[in-house]
Amino acid sequence: MQDRLRGTNRHRPGLWLMIIGGLLAVGFAVYALLAAPDSTSGPLWIVVGWGALVFFYGLYRVIRGRSAVDDPRGGTDVNGR
Repeated sequence: MQDRLRGTNRHRPGLWLMIIGGLLAVGFAVYALLAAPDSTSGPLWIVVGWGALVFFYGLYRVIRGRSAVDDPRGGTDVNGR
């Protein structure tokens, strides 16, 4: 089995985290604002905050790129390759 070279993989980690986190944050924020007059929307804002955190972590991973602990075969690389 041939290992991939470090610079050949163009996949940016965190892209899907940005997409899912953004959808969660925006979707639940709209729902919380629409449901506010009818019920207490407090728990919905927790999901909005969680989605925003996931979005910002994904944004960090997209900007930062791969790190030394991202092993191509999964897990971590303890040798620091």
